[in-house]
Amino acid sequence: MRHWILPVGEHESSLWIEDEGDTRQYTIAPNRELKRGDTVYFWWNPHNCFTGWGVVAETPMDFFEPENDILQKKKRPRLSVTVNRKKGFFPFITAAVMRQDRHLRDLIPPTVDDFYLTPLRPVQAAYLNDFIRELNLEAPLESVTTRWTIPDDAPLIIMQTLLTFGDKTQEGQLVEMVRDPWYEILKMIERDPNEIYNLDPRKFEELIAGAWLKRGYQVELTPPSGDKGRDVVLTVPGVGGVRIFDQVKRYKISRPVTYEEVSALVGTLVFEGNVSKGIVTTTSSFAPKIYTNPKVKQLMPWRLELRPRDSLLSWLNESLKL
Repeated sequence: MRHWILPVGEHESSLWIEDEGDTRQYTIAPNRELKRGDTVYFWWNPHNCFTGWGVVAETPMDFFEPENDILQKKKRPRLSVTVNRKKGFFPFITAAVMRQDRHLRDLIPPTVDDFYLTPLRPVQAAYLNDFIRELNLEAPLESVTTRWTIPDDAPLIIMQTLLTFGDKTQEGQLVEMVRDPWYEILKMIERDPNEIYNLDPRKFEELIAGAWLKRGYQVELTPPSGDKGRDVVLTVPGVGGVRIFDQVKRYKISRPVTYEEVSALVGTLVFEGNVSKGIVTTTSSFAPKIYTNPKVKQLMPWRLELRPRDSLLSWLNESLKL
């Protein structure tokens, strides 16, 4: 079964066939590889989003369409494609959401002036199918998963502690050094970034704490519960009273950090008199409106920093070289 992005927009002509579901007909540039039974995804050009998926219902038919320049009497080859629309996406999967992840960015179709089909390689289709499932939308039944996002039954990496701890503090416990498993997990994530989703949540916090320690900070890791809005507390050596709170959120890629969650950390910055900066670190992304919210924007980047998945992965990879 092949997968295709079918760019649609103003060139779409829809028809309804009784008792056969929602059937649509498209006129596109010819592509001999498209066959009856292939799965296609609907891309809405004017609004830059996926709107659903369907199956090619009939063998695509070639025909010629006259060019606009009548004097030259040129004919333009076209392909008529009839698709049985199986599922619509509600809400639509927008390009803005897809740009948050490097795998999904590659699936955004370029401008298609002549209405070409854009084929998806099998691994690309698997990425898209996984993401559709993560949003609780229905993907094609025959599709497979690559486990690049977190399945509900994902095996968690649970092993001995990644860090060596020192004295207890008011915040939690001092981190003295990173242990060998910390390096091994970073190497594993460097080979396959999606392994970060298989980490036990507490191990993920330890991973972040270790990366800060490698950067020369004094690091305290707070208890698993009752952390009062901070998971990792950083102190800049030699500078009295300069503290940073890092709130760590291990989320699925489809579960962005909300404005309410960010504002909770902002509240901590306001009410805690001895904290200089707050950071939200996540394996996901941030709700788009967060970046334009005036209350948040005025704090960035000096008082507040947002670290989404792609920035996090680069930051962790750098930690191996320190």
